[in-house]
Parts: sequence; structure tokens; C-alpha cells
Amino acid sequence: MRAWKCVTWGGPNYLELGSVPEPECDAGQVEITVNACGVNFADLLLISGQFQVRPELPFVPGMEVSGRITRLGPDCEMFSLGQKAAAYVKHGGYAEKVVAPVSQVTSIPESIPLPVAAAFPVSYGSAELALDRAGLAAGEVVVIGGAAGAVGTACIELAKQRGAEVIACVGDDAKEAIARACGADHIVSSHSRHLYDDLREIAPDGVNVIIDPVGGIFFEESLRALGYGGRVVSLGFASGKIPSIRLNHFLVRHQSLVGSSFGLTCVKDPDRISAKWPLLVEMLEAGHINPRVSQTRSFAELPKALQMLKDRKVAGRIVIS
Repeated sequence: MRAWKCVTWGGPNYLELGSVPEPECDAGQVEITVNACGVNFADLLLISGQFQVRPELPFVPGMEVSGRITRLGPDCEMFSLGQKAAAYVKHGGYAEKVVAPVSQVTSIPESIPLPVAAAFPVSYGSAELALDRAGLAAGEVVVIGGAAGAVGTACIELAKQRGAEVIACVGDDAKEAIARACGADHIVSSHSRHLYDDLREIAPDGVNVIIDPVGGIFFEESLRALGYGGRVVSLGFASGKIPSIRLNHFLVRHQSLVGSSFGLTCVKDPDRISAKWPLLVEMLEAGHINPRVSQTRSFAELPKALQMLKDRKVAGRIVIS
């Protein structure tokens, strides 16, 4: 079958389009014939060798797919052949077929287009897990970094579903429009030299929660605006800079810092992930959450799509179909 292969660590142009064996479908796994793939920032880290886990070369990247179930391993009675589905996989998604553990697969209503479904599992799974880790409650104020990105927009929508007040941190006017369309209550520029002052003007008593996929200066400045009992959830370091922290601030202000790893939780606590799919799919079908697919590219254009993501030339999601 056709697949994009990572044969050496590097950027998108190092990927090679070729042939790989069809995957084996073992107990507790389903095979999905892929119709569409979500393009994620984590894919860039994976193919460059900078992700938390480095697969053995060569491998097929791609973490997020949608399509039809075409094979069932033993112990997969909850699914049926021909069923529309979306899934998260560690890698292997940029191929004609992929297998995934049942805990990482969710059925998708026929009313949902497959390109939209392909932009759903990683972003909304990651966002819901992060908000759970934060314990975000109705009436609280949450700051979301990288708010126009895949996980950022999902965080905005899911935070609003929880009844929170959302401050979205974005980099330009196009991204501001996306954040507002997702329901953000306030917009703050990520390029502001006065991020702390901007946040405290909106929340004089301090914000309750910070969702941070950015790191660097954003972490340092937003942390200053965190109120008593506030919580920070670290999702990654898109800025390329891992910040240092002074623990005395967390001690004297009764604050918490936690990490949130969707991929690792799928392995270590799969039941926690599988339990989230029904509600997320229900919100998707009802239109309460909406993966914003701004571009759909052909399978042959994957390197170009990844390069656009790397160059931050994307507002919304890119999907390969």
C-alpha cells in the first residue's frame, strides 16, 4: 500500500512516498481504510526526531485519521465493518490503511464529513484532557496560549461548554478572527510587550487557569497573572523555548503546575481516553464543537502541508484527503 515514509530525521521534504506492507490487525485493534488525515504540529517534531518518543527508522508518520473500518481483530465487538470512524495513532496515519487500539478509536456519525472527522481526535482529545487536568469549572477565567491552533481552538470551544470565561492569546488578525469564532470572550496579542498588564486588566484578581502549549516568554508572563489557587497546564513548547520556573511562586500563592500528555495517557490510562469519546462525538454532532478545516490537500501534497504548518502560514486545520 502507498504511504509516506520517514527514512531519516529532518523536515517535511525528507519524507518519501513509497510502498509499505499492509498492517497486521491484532486483538483489540481495528483496521481503518484511511480517507483523510489531520496534519499536526507533533508530526513535525516526530519526523525531526524531537518528539518524546522516537520510532525506529524507517516509519510512517501521521497521528490522526478518519475513514471506514475494514477489518476487526478479536475482542472488537463494539465496532462493525464499514463503520465510519476516527482514530488517534502513535504513527502510521499517512498511509492507505492503519490499525489502532479500540480505546483510541471512536465511531463517527454519518452526518459528519470525513475530513472534519480527521481533524477531531488529537485536538479535542488533547484539549479535553488538559481541561480535566486543570479542573476548569464554570465561572472561572482561563487563558489559552496558541489559541488559534488545533488544540487552542478546541480548548476555547470546550472551555465555553464548561461555562468558563476565555482569554485567547493569538498572533495576528486572522487568528483573532478564528478565536472569536470559537467563542473567545477576550483577545490578547501574543506579541504584546505587556502581556501581564493586558491579562490583569481583564482579570484584576488573577486568572484561574492557564493552558500553555507555547512555553517561553508566554509561560513566564502569563504565570505572573495567575491568581491564588490557580493552575497551569503545560502541553508543549511551540515557541522552541522550555521555560524555567521559580517554585516559591507556586508555594506562596497556593498554585499548581501539571503536564498533560494525550499520547502517553492513551498508553498508560486508555480507559480515561475511551470514556471521553461519546460526549465529544455528541458535541461534534450537535455543532457545539467544530474542527475548523481551512485547507484540504491531496495525499501527494503532504510535505507542502507540513511545511506550511511549520512556517505558521495556516489559520485553522489542514487535512490530507
